[in-house]
Amino acid sequence: MSNFCSDCENILRAIDQLFTDGRINDFIGECYVSNPFASGVRGWTKAAKEGTCDLCVLTYSHPEHELMTKILSNISQDAELTWLLDWHLGDWVQLSLKCETGQYVGIEVCFQRKSMTDKEVIQLKALGGEKGSSTWDPRTAKTIRDWLHECISSHHDCNGPSRFALPMRLLDVSPSETRGAVPITVDDINNLSIDALPQVNLCSTNDLPSDTKYLTLSHCWGTGVSIKLSNKLLGTYENQIPLEDLLIPEAKVFRDAIWITRCLGYRYLWIDALCINQDDRDEKSVEISRMDQIFSGAEANLSAASASTGADGMIFDRKHSLYQLFLSEWKTLDTSHDGKTQEKKDYLVVHVPRENIPKEPVNKRAWVFQERILAPRVIHFCNNTIQRECSREEITELQDYSPWIIVEKGVGSSHIKYAPYDDMEGFDDTKIEKKDWCYRFRGLVQRYSPTSLTFPQDRLASFAGIAKSTGSYGGLSEEEYFAGLWEPDLPRALLWHARNHFGERKWDPEHVGYISPSWSWAGCEAPRILCGREHLDSWEDLVVVIHVWTVPLIPKGSQFGALSDGGMMLKGKLVEMHRKRIGDAFLISVRDGDSNFEKELYLEVRPSQSVPEFENHSEGGLKEVNILWDRYTKARERLNLPAQTGTSLDLGCWNDIEPEVLYFLPIGQGPTTEVYGKEDSLTVEGLVLSRDDTTDRFRRVGTFETCPPYPVGANSELRLRLSRVPETELTIV
Repeated sequence: MSNFCSDCENILRAIDQLFTDGRINDFIGECYVSNPFASGVRGWTKAAKEGTCDLCVLTYSHPEHELMTKILSNISQDAELTWLLDWHLGDWVQLSLKCETGQYVGIEVCFQRKSMTDKEVIQLKALGGEKGSSTWDPRTAKTIRDWLHECISSHHDCNGPSRFALPMRLLDVSPSETRGAVPITVDDINNLSIDALPQVNLCSTNDLPSDTKYLTLSHCWGTGVSIKLSNKLLGTYENQIPLEDLLIPEAKVFRDAIWITRCLGYRYLWIDALCINQDDRDEKSVEISRMDQIFSGAEANLSAASASTGADGMIFDRKHSLYQLFLSEWKTLDTSHDGKTQEKKDYLVVHVPRENIPKEPVNKRAWVFQERILAPRVIHFCNNTIQRECSREEITELQDYSPWIIVEKGVGSSHIKYAPYDDMEGFDDTKIEKKDWCYRFRGLVQRYSPTSLTFPQDRLASFAGIAKSTGSYGGLSEEEYFAGLWEPDLPRALLWHARNHFGERKWDPEHVGYISPSWSWAGCEAPRILCGREHLDSWEDLVVVIHVWTVPLIPKGSQFGALSDGGMMLKGKLVEMHRKRIGDAFLISVRDGDSNFEKELYLEVRPSQSVPEFENHSEGGLKEVNILWDRYTKARERLNLPAQTGTSLDLGCWNDIEPEVLYFLPIGQGPTTEVYGKEDSLTVEGLVLSRDDTTDRFRRVGTFETCPPYPVGANSELRLRLSRVPETELTIV
């Protein structure tokens, strides 16, 4: 029996009425109902913490507990609260709670109304998913097996263009008597565990058929793994991996992966730590360079999504039910096929979407991002549910509860062939050109950039498989790839932006070895990279790329891997500029020799960090230029200063301040729409460079735009000044 406070009773009645009235239109995001939560923040938190209202408990149980605590610590307990109802993902209604400050609190809860008999409720509950149940059971195993069979046999766009070469080694996890067995009962499942069947051994793939089917595992290494292949253990593991090695607590993720592989009917499994000799540097180099083939050639990837360490494993007891049923007060009578009247009751099916796959621990890792993108299918083992995806679809576990619960499948978004900006045209469409694949690649760079690495020097290596696969699909050769940029995408690909205001830097460049040339995103410490305009935009290049080169770290090594050197020679309009701080502002003087603008100063601006900053941005005063710095320390200088600067700056001291000498290099220009109904105008985007006086070479330190942040508008004067400068040749390293 469910318990609700008076506020939540009103919410549930409103939800039921929405289903009765039906959806007015298909505009997702419109707020259909909004009313005060009468007891406010204090009443809501009290009911949730004391457990006196089931719906308050649900909305309060945010999966990111620390974030929730931080948000609530900045909100008064006496603050007013509002509840909002929106239609969400088909025929679901979503409940949100919003504080008077505009801050959303708690977690969104989704509802669907179903009329069911008592027998149908029993059938639904028999599918499992309740709090305390295991995420791995016979029903789940069969569902995933059936999905794999359907995808492999009918999703032609999920299969690779050809059969890839097998990895050097695989784990043989299935004794002969278990192969092909379909677990039907819990006992069947348990009989496939390591405890029941400890036989696991390494095998060379030299004697295996080229079409051998296998699965792969993605997991967090962290500071290390419990067991890994070495010179000393190679012979032993080829015979049998000792049970005591597999029973180490930190090896739970490996035990679970072996167990799952058996339950899904596969014999072979690839785990990096056990299938690559960690003592053999040459072998590691070769196998790492083949990651695109290893993961693309597998039938599916098993992702230990919620495991921060090996001891966490992949199979969990649920902390929350997948769904809940709230019985409505209203009843309807229905007539069955045999003419008998049977009673149906109205229920609100309640679902809290707790898992955010990209934010799961394993998916924050750079190497795992690559594995997810390359694999034709991925099964995510989260701590409360199991989700799966291929290039065509994304499926949550709740979608397996049809016909009682209806959830629409998501569109696949995490495969190398996924094209988020081309209206999902056919992946094999011959009209797709190299530039289209380059733009897709830039999108993957942008999604990859927030992930983390134990060793920053692996930045390019951990993305090499994606680059190679992009080249394979897009007709791009290794000779066209330079430090994370494709030559057909130059010079526009140079205009990636560092987003330092998202958080702390990833590493300190002063304590990290060489990663890439400064013009490559790979060596940038910023927590996120944005990769510039869409390729369909009207655009004019303002530089000519004369020559590009990179030097692999390993002699005669791959251009896709780690590098030891690189550079780019261009021809363009290089403009010296002086940067000085006066009061709470950084000002820019363009040294183009134009006597008409000799004393003209530009204010260096930054994107707004808050709603008030955005809304209070006023026109007037100094003309502006937007600069995004690559270095965290440089960006921090500006981020700590006020967004707005008054006109009372003491500009008379300009000549007394020693300038920081930098350079603008316009890369291209395109149209931008000014605000307030003004006509379209051109904005120039380019690089900010520093000069090494000893070598006469340049290094990238940031990017600039003559169109500063909204809502000021384009700086046409600066654009024209930059266009009048004579061209020169320069080298950026």
